[in-house]
Order: sequence, then structure tokens, then C-alpha cells
Amino acid sequence: MRILFGPPPPDPSFDPQPPWRALREPRHIAAVIVLALPLGALAAVGYLVLALLLHPTGEFVLSFGQGAVVALLLFVPVHELLHAVAVPGSLGSPQLVVGVWPRAALVYVHYNGELGRARWLLVALLPLSAISLVTLILTQLVPPWEDFLLTFGVFNALGSGGDLLAAALVVAGVPRGARLRNQGWRTYWRPPGMESDSARCVQSASSSSAENL
Repeated sequence: MRILFGPPPPDPSFDPQPPWRALREPRHIAAVIVLALPLGALAAVGYLVLALLLHPTGEFVLSFGQGAVVALLLFVPVHELLHAVAVPGSLGSPQLVVGVWPRAALVYVHYNGELGRARWLLVALLPLSAISLVTLILTQLVPPWEDFLLTFGVFNALGSGGDLLAAALVVAGVPRGARLRNQGWRTYWRPPGMESDSARCVQSASSSSAENL
């Protein structure tokens, strides 16, 4: 794992030539933020609706007091940690980058390796699904922590808009069985059963070596 200040780093070993195809996604971070904000708001509303349905009295009040400050400070590292543990090799992977991008006001997890579509979606959606589930369960088990837990869940849902946008773009634009990979901020995918040129070269070199033995 590496820690980086700035945008997601380019991978010099990856040349996104055919069969790799660029994912249809916003090219500018400002557009990503604008599209992600309403998705995060919808996620927060959905989370609160679930919390209301599960509440014994059918009502609750979020005070957003001192616990809200703690929740705000904690949710970002916990959210990004869950992204990180979902990649192959988890926190010990040399292809994992945890970044802080001050210009875009973002903290992110970036993986330079290749991922299957299902694994990519797991990495993207694990923080929202796991934190929502755990906080809703704990509100039933530890009622005195309800205000803090629900505030934490709301902040996490609001911050998951970018994850939801990325997942929606992949679900809509990438077929099942495809492979995905990042090059800097951009995402690329290749169809199922089609190897990249680098993989074919490695396979060809291995075959040639075997024939010479």
C-alpha cells in the first residue's frame, strides 16, 4: 500500500489499447461531484427511511450534537478502509494507493491491478452496504448509541454518491464477465474472453520458452 497526495496516479505498465475500452464516464472531477451529490442525498434518504421502519416507536430525532462531529471525522477513514480491504491482497497489496486530493477535496482508494466486474462492484459498494447494515443493527442492540450510529450512517450514505455513480456506470456500460482497470482517473474495461496485448505477449513468451526446453 502507498499513500499519495494528489490525483490517482497513472500506471506506466498499463497501455489501454484494444481490446481495452474506455468506460463512458464524466471526464472532469467537477462533473463527477455534481452528479454524485444527488445520488448521495438519495442514499441518505433511503437510509433514514430504513431506520424509521426499523425503529420500535416509528420515530426518532437526530440531534447532530457533539457525536456528529466525531461521526464526521470517523466516517471517511472507515469508509475508505472498507474500500481498501475489498481489493485483492487487501491492505498489503503493492497495487493499492490511498490518496488525498486537496484540490478536489477528496480522499480515495485506487487499485492499479485488474479486477473482474463483480469484484469491482464489491469494492465500490462495500462501504455503503456494510456501514448501513452494521449501524442499523447496532441501533437495535445499543439504543443509547442510536443518535451517533444513525448520524454516522447518514454521513456515510451522503459520501457514497460517487461510489453509486461509478457502480451505475459499470452496471450500465460493462457486460458481465468483463475485466476492469484504472489508468489514473479513467476506467477501462475489456470484454469477456479477450486478453490484453501484454497478457498475450507473456503467454507467447512462455510458450516459446517451453518449446526451447
